[in-house]
Amino acid sequence: MLDESDMQECILSQGENAKYQRIDSNSPSDKHERTTLKVFLSNGNSNIVKFGETTAVKDVIDVVTKRLSETPRPFESVFSIRLSHTPSNELHWLHSEAGMFQVLEKYSYYPVDEWRFELRVRFVPKDLRDMYEKDKVTFLYFYEQVKNDYLKINSNIDQDLAIHLCCIEIRRFFKDMTHVALDKKSNFEFLEKDVGLHKFLPSPVITNNKPKALRKMIQNQFKRFASLSEVDCMFMFLDMVHPVVKYDRETFKCALGTGWSVPVELVVSADAGISFLTDPNAAPTHVASFQKVQSINTVITSDTSFGSKPVLQLKVDGAAERLSITCPSSNVAECIASLIDGYCRLVHGTKTSFWNYSESKILKARHGSFKSGLKSASPRSKTIGFKFGEDYAEIVEEEGDYSTPIVKDYELKRTDVILGEIIGEGQFGDVHKGTYISKDGQTLSVAVKTCKVESEESMGEKFLEEAYIMQQFDHRHIIRLIGICSDSPIWIVMELAKHGEMRAYLQNNRNQLDLATLILYAFQLSTALSYLESRKFVHRDIAARNVLVSSHDCVKLGDFGLSRWVEDQHYYKASKGKLPIKWMAPESINFRRFTTASDVWMFGVCIWEILMYGVKPFQGVKNNDVIGRIENGERLPLPQNCPPHLYNLMSLCWSYEPSKRPSFKEIRRVLGEILEDERRQQQEVMKRENRRIQAMSWGSSGSDEPPPKPSRLPVDRFSTSSPPKVNNNLVHSAFHLGHTERLYMESNEESSNMPVWKSANSVNVDCNKDINEGKLEKKILEMKLQQQQRESEEDSKWLAEKESLFTPIAMNNYLSQHSKKRLSCSDRSYSDSDCVEAGGIPRTLNANSANSKNSPSNESNGFLENSQASSNVPTAELDRTGDTVYENTTNVVKAVMSLSQGVQQGRVDDYLELVKQVGVHLRNLLAAVDVVVADFPLWSRREVQMAHKVLSKDMASLVESMQQALKYAKTTLDGEYRKGMLSAAHILAMDAKHLLDAVDSVKIRLMASNEQNSDKKLSSQSLKKQSSNLTSRPLSCVAFPSSALSNASQSSGQGSQSRQPSSFLSFESTDDSRLSLSSKVFADDTNDSGYDIT
Repeated sequence: MLDESDMQECILSQGENAKYQRIDSNSPSDKHERTTLKVFLSNGNSNIVKFGETTAVKDVIDVVTKRLSETPRPFESVFSIRLSHTPSNELHWLHSEAGMFQVLEKYSYYPVDEWRFELRVRFVPKDLRDMYEKDKVTFLYFYEQVKNDYLKINSNIDQDLAIHLCCIEIRRFFKDMTHVALDKKSNFEFLEKDVGLHKFLPSPVITNNKPKALRKMIQNQFKRFASLSEVDCMFMFLDMVHPVVKYDRETFKCALGTGWSVPVELVVSADAGISFLTDPNAAPTHVASFQKVQSINTVITSDTSFGSKPVLQLKVDGAAERLSITCPSSNVAECIASLIDGYCRLVHGTKTSFWNYSESKILKARHGSFKSGLKSASPRSKTIGFKFGEDYAEIVEEEGDYSTPIVKDYELKRTDVILGEIIGEGQFGDVHKGTYISKDGQTLSVAVKTCKVESEESMGEKFLEEAYIMQQFDHRHIIRLIGICSDSPIWIVMELAKHGEMRAYLQNNRNQLDLATLILYAFQLSTALSYLESRKFVHRDIAARNVLVSSHDCVKLGDFGLSRWVEDQHYYKASKGKLPIKWMAPESINFRRFTTASDVWMFGVCIWEILMYGVKPFQGVKNNDVIGRIENGERLPLPQNCPPHLYNLMSLCWSYEPSKRPSFKEIRRVLGEILEDERRQQQEVMKRENRRIQAMSWGSSGSDEPPPKPSRLPVDRFSTSSPPKVNNNLVHSAFHLGHTERLYMESNEESSNMPVWKSANSVNVDCNKDINEGKLEKKILEMKLQQQQRESEEDSKWLAEKESLFTPIAMNNYLSQHSKKRLSCSDRSYSDSDCVEAGGIPRTLNANSANSKNSPSNESNGFLENSQASSNVPTAELDRTGDTVYENTTNVVKAVMSLSQGVQQGRVDDYLELVKQVGVHLRNLLAAVDVVVADFPLWSRREVQMAHKVLSKDMASLVESMQQALKYAKTTLDGEYRKGMLSAAHILAMDAKHLLDAVDSVKIRLMASNEQNSDKKLSSQSLKKQSSNLTSRPLSCVAFPSSALSNASQSSGQGSQSRQPSSFLSFESTDDSRLSLSSKVFADDTNDSGYDIT
């Protein structure tokens, strides 16, 4: 900028020019004409500057440098402008006192558009650390300048040095990155493709090395510099690059003295002062220091007949004669003069020039012919009025920002907005609760965000950015912009969320918020973020504190101060400012890279906050330590009562690779499904609660006594002598049917269509109406069942011999410990039968989980669906001599036992070998089964093949769980992944036993078929007797205790030869399949009745 004396001189010049123009009215130019100039900065950006006739080079420097920082800086005098011509590599340094139009005319031998004006730090101080501490902006500008000069080197440099400099600059550029970050493929790919290695390595190094080799070298060397701070990186870079880029000195080919001069290489720098070199390998010889230079003169003669050359003369304090330096050209003489003059002003701390610029008066003369030619050559010339005068250099913005495009429709009258109490405070402004009176007279409660007056000058534009962004959105779950007052003080008027910030709302109302409401909040936010995703906006600050609660069932996304628009396949790169580290994705922490995928990560953290009722993530962890934990595989823990599907979705949002995270559209869909499931479960709970309350009110009219409960004889589940319990559904049905035979027939047909929930009122009416009839029917039913039990016990005696084949064999203690609970559950389509009863005989449970899902629960006393016999028969007592399937199954189980011990003891190094042993024995088992199955008939191969396939999947699951356990072995998640590995191993062991059972089952059936021909006659007689028995009771009514077979096998065997089974015999079907003893189990409120229906 111009000081007062310069301004006065400019005003006088303007007056003289105006007077001259009044005399010469035909002059084609006037005082309002301007010429634009593009000045390039060290980072590659540029500023457009307008200048007038009397604008000097120092004015342009002053305006551009003040654009870097508005605060005064002690090292502003180190800047200069260099003029470069790229096609010819011609360089010229402009003296600060030279006029801009005179400079353009002096170098008019090339077109104006071919010249490049560069703002550079030319006068490098001796102590760079002092410059960093006193003027950080100038130091950072200088560092970028040196770095870019280094990257432009086209000659070959030492490869190790280049790699070291590359790693240092990567560390400085991504200061929050951990030492192992580049080991991840996705991070290095981002560095290569999105950032580019050309920002860290000269082009010869990139072209002379293969990408894989270059990557490996960088990954190996980066760990050496990973602990450096940003400042240490910069100074180490400057020290190491100095042999390649001599950034603190300039050299010139010239001669000392005049006449018989000595050719030397003149060296000018802060360290060496004014020195010269006669031998490149020798140390510079000091001539003079800048502190002793009193004046600088350049002598340029026009008489060249005797080979006269320009001479630079320096008057040095204490020297009798002037120091004369003969230069090869006037440009070199002026370049050396401006360099020494700059160092002298820097050393003496003055702006007064030491150079007697003899041509200054000539250069300040007006050259209208050149200016008119410049006007025609430059399409950017404009006629614009200035408020500060013609010589003022103004920076023109190249592109608009967010502060200007606010539409006028959003401008509000300040008198229509009434401010109320403060509901929020910030660093640059406060948020008030207010009232807005619209044009039609309606009153609306609003929130008014104000900008503090002291911050308005520097933050006004950024403050309005949020309003510009908000006025582009129209979504029911995004805070709506009502308008702005753009005059000082700036107000942004938004809709009011009466319940305030969501984090505080969750903390204050956690006892009133159920899980469905929390999931609803997450779903509503996902719709808003899906909308932003479609509009190509990234929010960059998704957290519970930035969500507002409009009502108890409606939340809205707010605070768009960090939001930015991004193009397709691009990202937003943040430069500086405070960012929410604990909510950010790893690529955002490491590289300041923000995309929709990084918003997905933050949304996963926001869901966690919601489920934790406003608890902040990573409590007690420093910001610097967060990225290390994330890269080690640590994630936020599972919140209490969080559905598994929801936490799986959150885990996907926290995938380290951005490409593996779901989109907001997919998140919205999944959250909608989770919300529907949770609401459905809530409705079922409400129905159960209502039914319980209504049941308590049965018979309450006129009496507080509960309704009489039908008598029920207690039944021991494992007893064969006690009468069975009867399902309540059968009893209620008997009230209406009146015939026991119809009861069982129709209940079988209608059980699949029977509703899960039954109206308590209708049951109450049935009970009051038919209570006496129910008692009678119950007596008849009990008598029938007792008769059937006695017949079934007699039939079971005949089966005792056959059942002797099904004695249990304990494979080993491992299976009995780890599979008992699993084998007794009905969560698989087949159930194992190793549950041994008190008598020592195994009992088969035939509950099919697939069918039970559609059947009434035990609480409603419904039926379990009729299931087919499972292929998992008990391990039979067969001759195991030469049985390779049995031997290999035992080996698999033993290998799994060894694996379990190793995992429980945490022997991480042995994981691979232990899993390998399991795989070897499993391969031998499958090979043995393939040999045995080859001799089986076709009808029996399918179930063996199914068990075969399951084992292959189990092994793949075990290997995958081992890889995860190894990956997270040294993290806090080690225990969880070890549990997953143990679970996969247990499943494999049990499925190996299932395969053995399937093979044994086929063998037993083949053995039984050989005996069937001899039993045909006895079977015929048994069928006839059974037919006669069924005349008094239908086939579907035959009931027997499931433990009858066990007791029958222990009996003395009386009548086993004379009596054949009635309904318990298996028949050969036409398709060679076997009809097994399927069962239907009655369920009770307290326990199963223990009776099978066949």
